[in-house]
Amino acid sequence: MTDFEKSYSGTIVAAILLAVMVAGIGYRYWPSDERAIRRHLSNLAEALSFPLTESEEERLTRIAVLREYFSPDVRVILDDRELDSRDDIINLLSRYQPPPGGVNVEFVNIAITLAGDHETATVTLTAKMSATDEKGVSTVDERAANLTMRNVDDDWMIANAVLRAPTALVRHTRIVGDAL
Repeated sequence: MTDFEKSYSGTIVAAILLAVMVAGIGYRYWPSDERAIRRHLSNLAEALSFPLTESEEERLTRIAVLREYFSPDVRVILDDRELDSRDDIINLLSRYQPPPGGVNVEFVNIAITLAGDHETATVTLTAKMSATDEKGVSTVDERAANLTMRNVDDDWMIANAVLRAPTALVRHTRIVGDAL
C-alpha cells in the first residue's frame, strides 16, 4: 500500500467521524417541538416536587415559577375537582402542605402527538407522585393523564389536563419502612 492510499483512507475515516459528530450535535441541539415539550414536562415535574427541606422563600419562588407552565385559561380535571385557571392551580399548590418526607413527582410513558401546524400537541403520560409521611410510610400514586399543550410565543404551555383516578393498571401503593 502506498503512502497516498494510507492518507486517503485516513482522510475518509476522519471525514466520516466528523460528519457523525456534526449530525449528533445537530440532532441534540437543533430546535425540536417534541424535545421542548419533554424538557417542559421534566422541569414541571421538578417544580411540582417538594424537597425534604425547603425555606418558605424557596417554596414561594418554586410555586411562582409554575405559572410559566400553564396557560392563563388552563382547565385541569383531577378526580372530582375541576380547576379553571392558572391562578386556581397556583392557589391550590400554595396551600398544599407536603408530608415531612417530601414529595417527588415524575412523568413517565410520555407519548407526544404534534398537530400539523405545530401550534398544539396532545400528550399522554403517567404521572407518578411518591411521598413519605412522618412515620416513614411511603406512598406512590400513579395516574394516567391526557394533556393538550399550546405553543405560545415559542414556549409550550398546558392548556388542558385530565388526570384519571387510579385503576387496576394505574395503582396506589403503600410501602412501609425499608421494604425497598
